[in-house]
Amino acid sequence: MIKRILTGVILLAAIAASAFFTSLNPGTLSLDVGFAQFEAPVGLAFVLALAIGWLLGTLSAVLWVARIAADRRRLRRQLNHSPTDTALAVRDERG
Repeated sequence: MIKRILTGVILLAAIAASAFFTSLNPGTLSLDVGFAQFEAPVGLAFVLALAIGWLLGTLSAVLWVARIAADRRRLRRQLNHSPTDTALAVRDERG
């Protein structure tokens, strides 16, 4: 419940900040992305850059978590298929 409220407050703060920056920067900006050129308000360009950065950061985090989860699954499979005697022998040698 608190997590949802906090997420909503952060989302509202981001929307308020973008509206504030848009009102402070009424000019337009010429964007050249290599294959096309766009004219966009500065506030919209700022919000789009923020959104694209957030999406790329989220994608990066998801890929990182997926890699860790795959490593955990692989290690669990190896642990389940390892002979019990070997695991006990390693423990005995350590102490």
